[in-house]
Amino acid sequence: MSKGPLMFRDRILQGDPVRTTLWLAWPIILANLVNISYNIIDTFWLGKLGKASLSAPVVSWPLIMFFHAIGMGFSFAGVTFISQYVGAGDSRMARKSAGMLVGFSLLISFIIAGFGVTTAPYILKLMDVPPDVLPKATHYIRIIFAGEPLVYLGFVFSSIVQGLGDTKTPTYIGIVSSALNMILDPLLIFGLGGLPPLGVTGAALATILSRAFMGLMGIYLLHRGFRGIKVGVRDLGLEWWWVKKVVKVGTPMAVQQSANSLGFVVMMSIVSGFGSAVIAAYGIALRIVDLTQSFTWGIMRATAIIVGQNIGAREFKRAEEITNKNVIMLTSLLALGVALIVAFRDPLVAFFINDPSVLAEASKLIMIFAPSIPFFGVFFIGNAVARGSGHTLPVMIISIVRLWVLRIGLSYILAYLTGLGSLGVWIAMCVSNVGAGIAAYAWIRLGDWKKPVVEAEHVKMSVEGSMEAE
Repeated sequence: MSKGPLMFRDRILQGDPVRTTLWLAWPIILANLVNISYNIIDTFWLGKLGKASLSAPVVSWPLIMFFHAIGMGFSFAGVTFISQYVGAGDSRMARKSAGMLVGFSLLISFIIAGFGVTTAPYILKLMDVPPDVLPKATHYIRIIFAGEPLVYLGFVFSSIVQGLGDTKTPTYIGIVSSALNMILDPLLIFGLGGLPPLGVTGAALATILSRAFMGLMGIYLLHRGFRGIKVGVRDLGLEWWWVKKVVKVGTPMAVQQSANSLGFVVMMSIVSGFGSAVIAAYGIALRIVDLTQSFTWGIMRATAIIVGQNIGAREFKRAEEITNKNVIMLTSLLALGVALIVAFRDPLVAFFINDPSVLAEASKLIMIFAPSIPFFGVFFIGNAVARGSGHTLPVMIISIVRLWVLRIGLSYILAYLTGLGSLGVWIAMCVSNVGAGIAAYAWIRLGDWKKPVVEAEHVKMSVEGSMEAE
């Protein structure tokens, strides 16, 4: 078989479960460390300018992710189809779905960019962002939204090739993109090399310019033809059957993503009420905890790929076996990571800022919140099973309860009604992860996700015939 969409299929369907997961996961883990580096680098340099500058991206990103959410939910649905068509041996439909996914995602990204640029500054005001942070956050968020279509192209390229089983190529491109960000950040923030000092605006420009590289490179490879997937202008047209399936599978994920993102906007409003020191502590602590999330995202996406392809191939027992093993593996890795973060929390926080009030608050947050991270890993495996199988409604419900009831509702009660202040918010964050992890594991064990969502008439049951077409 030539190097087409099915080139990794046999390894994913027949390889050792743990080795296959790690083979798929390690490039995604590295890619997520690279992705996290954007925020870490911004936080490091902006910390040199003070609490207000450091807080601008912190208050902006929940709102940015809210606008991302709908498009990302439907894009994940498109990748579900690609994975299941590959598992079924149908390379033609995998190619067709990839082209339509690019077209659909571009349409969504332009709508998001226009709406975000015009409305985000007003929403920041409604979020009760402190006056010393608001002007900086407004400049930052408008620049990020203006570059949204290019950023989306990079995300779609990564999703398509990961659905095929290639997790390395997006990582290599992402490393170059991150290196560009490392170079551009100090140049644009401080005005080195004769450039004007732009502060927070410079950080936003550095982020967009470096992420645009990944988007442009990804669409270039797809246009030329990559892993048997070639996308031209004619391939971007949408077919009604595909749109209906994407809406059916993607709507719960889009609702989940948007509800989560809106929830984090509300959470940011709650945190903002305690001042810039607490905002900075919240941002720094989450950046540190994000280091463990690299492993979470890597194993989650690997699990989604494996579940999708195995369900497409009707290998339901293997999909369940790999899911259970990955729950054990991920929680073990996260427990180790949490132990290290708790042990070294003070020097980790001090790396970003040397403000005593921020140091004390961030240390307290990490001590309370970090032990819940392994439970959050179980919740992420539940998300992986939902995305790979296409049965997304139960996890959507768990996710909404986790954020809106256990985190936001409990945060308000503990912070304001019982007078615990920021401590109450950190306790609610911990409780929400524990509850979601337990619920997600119960759903995984129930097992009603073990059936495909691709239409029978679009699946070629003869894998040999499809291989010959390659």
